[in-house]
Amino acid sequence: MNTAHVLLWSQSQCALHIEPVADMLSENRQAYADDRRMDYVPIYIGVEADCRLAADSVRATMHARQDARRDHQ
Repeated sequence: MNTAHVLLWSQSQCALHIEPVADMLSENRQAYADDRRMDYVPIYIGVEADCRLAADSVRATMHARQDARRDHQ
């Protein structure tokens, strides 16, 4: 059985993270209970292999953004 995974993106950290959807939802519920802000936002849901392909497809954009931020500092 293929477990649903989620590709998460953090703007502040310029990072990606993949985890099972159930784990993400559990963490989001805990953040709600703690009245705590979450940095990571879901940008793709699928099986883990597809999440990895999605991550590969957005890495160039993320690197370009990091370069642009460095150039403006």
